[in-house]
Amino acid sequence: MTVRYDSGMAGGFDFPIINPQRQFQIFEDFVGAQNFDTDETVTVTAATTGTIAKDITVHGGAVLLDAGAVTESQGVNVQFSDGIELDEAGDLFFECRVRFATTAGTSTLTDEMFIGLSESDTAIIASDAMSDTAFIGFSTCSEGNPATTDGYIQLAGNISTSGGTGSGAGATHIKIDTAANSGVGVDDFVRLGFVVRNGEAQAFVNGEKVGAKISNIPTSTVLLPSLVCQADGVRGKYIVDYFLVTSARSSTAL
Repeated sequence: MTVRYDSGMAGGFDFPIINPQRQFQIFEDFVGAQNFDTDETVTVTAATTGTIAKDITVHGGAVLLDAGAVTESQGVNVQFSDGIELDEAGDLFFECRVRFATTAGTSTLTDEMFIGLSESDTAIIASDAMSDTAFIGFSTCSEGNPATTDGYIQLAGNISTSGGTGSGAGATHIKIDTAANSGVGVDDFVRLGFVVRNGEAQAFVNGEKVGAKISNIPTSTVLLPSLVCQADGVRGKYIVDYFLVTSARSSTAL
């Protein structure tokens, strides 16, 4: 089986960009002072107890998302204000380095987490299911459609047509963790990425292609980098080292 590493994932995108007329980038590595309550262009919506804060235990900058309780659906929904708009001509690359444990080997993964891009929404996950909003990213939701089983994450997308909850289909499930000390992203950080080309999205884990492509990708909608961490009987937590979004500029998009 052919394995694609970073060169296959990133394709023709430049890091950093060298021609802003053809490509633009959103990059956040959380280095420097940050006050998510007052000083950042970030919308933080706490579902009763959730928080996002700098994590000084990780070198090079990181943030900790913490559901704050074990009660189902309590947690935090975070959206960064600089967004992108996909259309028929725009390719895109997304990557986030994350660990679903505050102590290596002790899982804090729940089935109410999302890492990716979504239209503006203060409740991307509700009652263990993705909302019927435009999104593309990694979901751990184990109810509704897209669906996973506990300990798995999948690339999922939704065009947000009308009605229904989480009506987007998902790609093949990706194993993250089933028990402490057993999963990528629990003992070590994992790089979750996806590439959008020609109307399809492909997932990558640590630079290697995994799972099936999906084609239900939202277009003509501004999508914001989004992080959701909620509880499901377990107090969900995860640490984000950085996220990166880079997109080709089309002839029609601003």
